[in-house]
Amino acid sequence: MAWLRREDLEDAELRSLHALAAQSRNHGGRRLDEPDDALRTAFQRDRDRVMHSAPFRRLQGKTQVFAAFEGDYYRTRMAHSLEVSQMARGVARALRLNVDLAETVALAHDLGHPPFGHVGEEALHELLEGRGGFRHNAQGSRIVDLLEDRYGGDVGLNLTLLTRRSLLKGSVPDGFPLAPDLLPRQPAPLEAHVVDGCDKIAYLCHDLDDGLRAGVFALEACRGLALWRRAEVAATTHRHPRVISEMISILVHDLVEASAEELEAWPHDGRQPQIRHSGDMQVLANELLVFLRERFYRSARVLEVMHAGQDRIRNVFAHYLAHPEEMSDRFRSRIGRDGLHRSVCDYVSGMTDRFLLRQVT
Repeated sequence: MAWLRREDLEDAELRSLHALAAQSRNHGGRRLDEPDDALRTAFQRDRDRVMHSAPFRRLQGKTQVFAAFEGDYYRTRMAHSLEVSQMARGVARALRLNVDLAETVALAHDLGHPPFGHVGEEALHELLEGRGGFRHNAQGSRIVDLLEDRYGGDVGLNLTLLTRRSLLKGSVPDGFPLAPDLLPRQPAPLEAHVVDGCDKIAYLCHDLDDGLRAGVFALEACRGLALWRRAEVAATTHRHPRVISEMISILVHDLVEASAEELEAWPHDGRQPQIRHSGDMQVLANELLVFLRERFYRSARVLEVMHAGQDRIRNVFAHYLAHPEEMSDRFRSRIGRDGLHRSVCDYVSGMTDRFLLRQVT
């Protein structure tokens, strides 16, 4: 046969992937049964459903560090998610893990982020205190499971169980309303841990890049970082875009090499392998994270806009609590099931930065 069928792709996974890799044939099922696709594996279908969803498109209008309306050169949540996806594909392929699952999780891992990034998340968590709180990874699960409902019957995008479990990696506040079949929570597959590692690489290096482009800190300050100096030697140039690229390369290669050692030791050492950096690289990455916290995330330029956005979220939230009839039909219809506070949270958290600022309060 001239073309590859889904079954051919699944057979290739059995032959080529590591024993601990997720297999498309063992995806755990969907809540609503549907026929298999003739050409795509289950994880490839999940990836396509995420990429074609409205919440993914809205990431273009959501803050990474700089507010999405501050300039066309700075990264948005969508740009960040695409960059994480590209890295995750490469790392998963190198480790013989499931590339399609890693890509799917990477594209979806920030779907639950509210306007104005982490400060928006903090505001919503405070507003939902005692009512299950708010956490962006849990909200992303809620989006694909319930809110982006293409099929009716609260099955959301009807993704596979393994993809859905992967999106829940990380802490979830007590009482946060998840789909019942995700409880009790189960360990996430290795591909989800790959995404975590690539997410950190992406935001460390690309936030540094955005901070430099914006002039929040000077190039000379970056040369105080051991990772920068190592990358500058490898790049054989002082041009900062090329150095950033080398930093990413150094971190990605170390992630692959350290994780490969873990996979090779399994099952002989009797413990579950970890997707991790080497000890030396963790020190260098942490130095960069501390630098970004002090010089970028807490800079007056960033905090002024973020705090204004945080205040706006609180005001808009209070407005819709008092006037739920002004919410869109889709969210207003869920009040009976989810309660007023959770429905308002779902509505506000899905807004882009610009849409939030246009709300009348």
